[in-house]
Amino acid sequence: MGSRVKQNPESTFEVYVEVSRPGENASRQDPELQRIFPEDFSDQEVLQTVTKFCFPFSLDSLSASQVGQNFTFVLTDIDSKHRFGFCRLSSGAKSCFCILSYLPWFEVFYKLLNILADYSLKNQDNQRNELLETLYRLPIPEPGSEVHLSVHSYFTVPDSRELPSIPENRNLTEYFVAVDVNNMLHLYASMLYERRILICCSKLSTLTACIHGSSAMLFPMHWQHVYIPVLPPHLLDYCCAPMPYLIGIHSSLMEKVKSMSLEDVVVLNVDTNTLETPFDDLQNLPSEVVSALKNRLRKVSTTTGDGVARAFLKAQASLFGSYRGALKIEPEEPITFCEETFVSHRSSGMRPFLQNAIQLQLFKQFIDGRLDLLNTGNGFSDVFEEEINMGEYAGSDKLYHQWLSTVKKGSGAFLNTMKTRANPAMKTVYKFAKDHAKMGIKEVKNRLKQKELTENGCSVAVEEPLPRMSPSPSAEKKDLKAREERRPITVHFGQAPAISNIEGIRC
Repeated sequence: MGSRVKQNPESTFEVYVEVSRPGENASRQDPELQRIFPEDFSDQEVLQTVTKFCFPFSLDSLSASQVGQNFTFVLTDIDSKHRFGFCRLSSGAKSCFCILSYLPWFEVFYKLLNILADYSLKNQDNQRNELLETLYRLPIPEPGSEVHLSVHSYFTVPDSRELPSIPENRNLTEYFVAVDVNNMLHLYASMLYERRILICCSKLSTLTACIHGSSAMLFPMHWQHVYIPVLPPHLLDYCCAPMPYLIGIHSSLMEKVKSMSLEDVVVLNVDTNTLETPFDDLQNLPSEVVSALKNRLRKVSTTTGDGVARAFLKAQASLFGSYRGALKIEPEEPITFCEETFVSHRSSGMRPFLQNAIQLQLFKQFIDGRLDLLNTGNGFSDVFEEEINMGEYAGSDKLYHQWLSTVKKGSGAFLNTMKTRANPAMKTVYKFAKDHAKMGIKEVKNRLKQKELTENGCSVAVEEPLPRMSPSPSAEKKDLKAREERRPITVHFGQAPAISNIEGIRC
C-alpha cells in the first residue's frame, strides 16, 4: 500500500561503521572510514555514500548542540525501499557511529548506538564486536518480543501496526513538542497537496524527528516522492528539484539554500517555529476536518499516549474513509475503484479537495495497495479500517453494512478477505525514548502542558525542543504522467547521476 519499508529483510542491519569527520583545514576532504562491521562488507558505493551523510552540516558550525546527538538519514535501494542510517555523533562531532538497516527501529538502534559508542571510546573492542555479531546473526524477531543481546543490551521489538505514542515514540514526541499545532496543521496540509517542503533546524536530532514524525501522520498513506530527512552539503542542489519533496536541512546550510533559485517551496523553521508557504493549502482542506483535528490536538488528553497520532488518523478517515463506497465489485471480475463515485458521493464542501486528492501519488498508491490485497484474497485489517468501521466517516453504520453486504454478494473470493485476520496489536513496553532523552514521562507531560498553554495564548518560559532524537517507488505503467514526475532528479537537471542510491536517483 505504498509503504517504503522493506518487508522481511535478510538481517537486522546491513553494516555498522565508525567515521571520522574531515580535518579542520580540509573542507574538501571526505570523511574517513575508521571501522566497519562486518569486515567483508563490499558495497563501496554504499560506504562512500554513508560516510558523507554522517556529517550533514557546515563544519564551521560545530557547537555543543552537536554533542551526542542521534539522527537518521535515508537511502533508497533499487526497489525503492528505504534504508535507514541511524547515527550518533561523538563529543564535538569528531566522529560518527552509524548503523544502516532496513528496519525502522529508531529507539532500538539509538539505544544500541549509545552502547556501541561507549564501547569504542573505552576501547572495549571485544564487547563491541560481540554485540554486533549477536545482533547481525539474530533472526528478525516478531513485533513485541523481547530480545537480549548481552547482560546490558536488550530491547523490545517495535510493532509497526500500532499508532506511535508519546513519549515512547521519540520522533513524534520531539515533533509535537518543537512545532505548534497551527504549523503542524499547515505542514499536514502541504503534504496532502504534495508540495516541495523544506524543514530546517539547528539540532540534527530534532530535525530528523520532525521529518519522520510529520510524515507518519499521513498514515495509512505514505509520502511517495523525494524523501531526505537530512541533506548533506554536497547534495544541496536537490533543493532545486522540480518535483515534490520532503527534505531536512541543518540550519548551518540554509544561507546557501536561500541563495538558490527556489520557487513555490514551503519552509518550516523549527528553531523559530515559523512556517512560510505561498499556498493556501490549509484553507483548502475541508473546514470541518481541520476544525475537528485542531480541537483534538489541543486537548490535554491527547498529549500523551497515541492521542496525537489518533487525531490525525481520524482526520485521514474523515477525508478518505469513504473510499470503500467507491469500490466496484462484479462477479468473476477484479475489484476496481471508481474515482467519480468517490468524489460525487461526498458533500459539496468535500468535493474540491477530493477532486485534487485522486491525482495525488500518495492516494493512488494507497488505493492500488488496497486493491492488490483484495484481489489476491489477502485482505487487510489495520487501525485505519477499524476507524472507518466505527461508521462515522463512511457515513453511518448502516452505510458500512450495506457496503459489506454488497461485497459479499459480488465476490466470493473477497468474502474471505473480510474475516478477522490480523492479530491484536501488542502493546510495546520499551521506554528507550525516556532513556535517551534523559527525561521522565513527567517532564514530557510538563513540556507538553507548556506547549498547550502557549498555544492558548498564555505566557510561558521559552524552552528548547527535546535534545533528542528517504526515491520514488516504481511507477505504474498505466500512469505515464506520474512516472515522468518521478524521473531521477539528475535527469531533470540534464546530468548523469553521481550517487545511485540516494532518494530521487533510483526509479
